[in-house]
Amino acid sequence: MKILHVIHQLWRGNGAARVVRDLAAYQIAQGNSVSIVSLSLFAPTFDQELEALGCEVIYLENRRYSCYHPKFFFRLRKIIKEYEIVHVHLFPALYWVALAKLFSSASCKLVLTEHSSFNNRQSIKLLNPLERFIYTRYDAVIGVSDDVSRMLRSRFGLKERLYTINNGVGIEEVRSAPVVRRESLGVPKEAVLIVQVAKFYEGKDQKTVIRMLTQLPDSFYLFFVGEGSLLEEDKALARSLGMSDRVIFGGFRNDAVSILKAADIVVMSSRFEGLCLSVLEAMAAGKPVVASNVEGLSQVVEGAGLLFELHDEKGLAAHVKRLMEDRSFYESVAERCRQRSLCFSSDTMAESYQQVYKELLK
Repeated sequence: MKILHVIHQLWRGNGAARVVRDLAAYQIAQGNSVSIVSLSLFAPTFDQELEALGCEVIYLENRRYSCYHPKFFFRLRKIIKEYEIVHVHLFPALYWVALAKLFSSASCKLVLTEHSSFNNRQSIKLLNPLERFIYTRYDAVIGVSDDVSRMLRSRFGLKERLYTINNGVGIEEVRSAPVVRRESLGVPKEAVLIVQVAKFYEGKDQKTVIRMLTQLPDSFYLFFVGEGSLLEEDKALARSLGMSDRVIFGGFRNDAVSILKAADIVVMSSRFEGLCLSVLEAMAAGKPVVASNVEGLSQVVEGAGLLFELHDEKGLAAHVKRLMEDRSFYESVAERCRQRSLCFSSDTMAESYQQVYKELLK
């Protein structure tokens, strides 16, 4: 098969970009020809490892235009004609590709992966007719979790063309990753280390995790991996609470998995999710996960890790305390998380996509 993935950006900190990387690697190993179009360039990217696999990476960015400029419609009209499967990830790529196919002679099948249970467009009712029109242009629409698929079914009435394929991670890749030394993170060796890996933006809720630390002894430290528009605001909160010495903002890290493996506990406080890759990686590393009880997280964590109600720093702190005070409980939760991760491998994910492609090309 000739497969083209189209995405807004291939930034290494983007979960959808990591899914594209894993899909491309698997698809090439299965003998397919795979290319990736990225609407914009935001470093660091997955370019080098993708190109080493034989994957062509095409950037459409022109610095004179944003990725919302209609110029991308005309460029994609030409490109998609060369492929059998065009697999799209994220907005605005999902608009440009649907329109490009509509106004071209391309015979490719269109596949869309919806990576989140919520986006800001859902709040704009005037967009609903356009959204329905765009989503129904796709031959297959995939939700990355049961919660995402429920949202798609409810909003657009999708049935026959709707699939659920859970995100996955490289289980062995996680297990073989080195463990970073705590001292290199600015954390005392004997401290209890809590880690969250997430972008600092309105969809995440690092503030609750920072406030949680005020409920815990001084030996508990918090390490954040990630960047984003709310980073400075959250740093200011840590300072105002007198937590600056115990809250470390690590920025973007290529070794996020190694940091997860150094943690005692991994936390994910989100307002909404699709299916969080860093939670899956933490589970694969055998770490107890404590997550907010929201769509996209509860499906993965419930019955394995621990859930707390959104914005409830006291409930979150209580879970963390119990894990560190009861070793047998800690080991039980960690093992349940490790076992749960086996249901979410990247190879299983990629093979499921391969089957959808084959069905479309029959």
